Amino acid sequence: MNKRHQVSPYLVYFIVYNSQVGVGILGFQRTIAAKAGYDAWIGVIVAGCFVQVFIWIMYKLLEKADGDIVDVHSKVFGNILGSVLSFIIMIYYWLASVSVLLGFIEIIQVWMFPTLPTWILGTLILGLVYYCVSGGFRVVVGVSFLSFIFPQIMLIVLYIFPLKEAHFSNLLPIMNHSYNDMFDAVKNSMYTLAGTEALLMYYPFIRDAKSSKKFAHLAVLFTTLLYTVSAIVSFTFYSEIQIKETIWPELSLIKIIRLSYLERFEYLYISMYLIIVSALLSLLLWCSTRGLKRILKKKQKNFFIILSLLSVVISQLITEQFKVTLDKYVTQMNLWIFYGYIPILLIIFTILRRRKQNG
Repeated sequence: MNKRHQVSPYLVYFIVYNSQVGVGILGFQRTIAAKAGYDAWIGVIVAGCFVQVFIWIMYKLLEKADGDIVDVHSKVFGNILGSVLSFIIMIYYWLASVSVLLGFIEIIQVWMFPTLPTWILGTLILGLVYYCVSGGFRVVVGVSFLSFIFPQIMLIVLYIFPLKEAHFSNLLPIMNHSYNDMFDAVKNSMYTLAGTEALLMYYPFIRDAKSSKKFAHLAVLFTTLLYTVSAIVSFTFYSEIQIKETIWPELSLIKIIRLSYLERFEYLYISMYLIIVSALLSLLLWCSTRGLKRILKKKQKNFFIILSLLSVVISQLITEQFKVTLDKYVTQMNLWIFYGYIPILLIIFTILRRRKQNG
């Protein structure tokens, strides 16, 4: 890999942060509290520990293969079967981007522009994403850096206002839910914290990749703490009935912010959030189109145009029920492929490598 196309190891921190913090943080509190109630914040911490283990597994696998997931599949299963398995993962990246896009469009239509057609919003957002992706991976990383610097300040400031009306007694008693309920909170939190699997594609683009491992773990630690704080702030502000009925708890918190010079603070917040969403979509679509380029030996630009057009068409034709189904399948794919299949793949690859060395 040409060093001109690679990025410094410390930038992995911002890439991992960008891959984990999307529209999910705006409404995950309701999902994780569905069964575990106010104990769900514990599930976020446990899920963060699982993600840390998954980061370690991915680095082990990619270090052994000295390449991305396409190289791993090719070395383990051969070109044909390996390409099929890689293709499935590239489709997952694309479906994840569609899920993020639809989620953000829904927020814009509900909170800002209810009459604006979906296809116009989808085209405008993907046009911005195309501008980022066409500049190459270094530009995608640059946008990830910006998505951390500017919106992060607003996210932290946002939590100060609800704390004035917080009731920390809501969190007591701790651990008064069953293990099954807590497992449900962990499972939902793991999807909320998903995104680190993009490392499987951009690993070769990291200069001195082994030294970037600590930055990836630090980023997961930071996002886990961020999600935990977000959950606790929401749980201490809303009643248990309110948290289960509020679709976007974090967005609804904005309503309590009163500034003399700004009446609709949510307009500024959602507009700023476009940076985060654009950075995440750029990363996911870059991973998907990069993989398809390697598998099918065609220009990456062509795949981006095709997937973008499909995304716009789907966003226009999709129903609310289909969106729920899509989110469900993307969640299941994330759990089975990355937390089930990848660890097994590491074991298979390690065994085959030892046999080859001994043979």
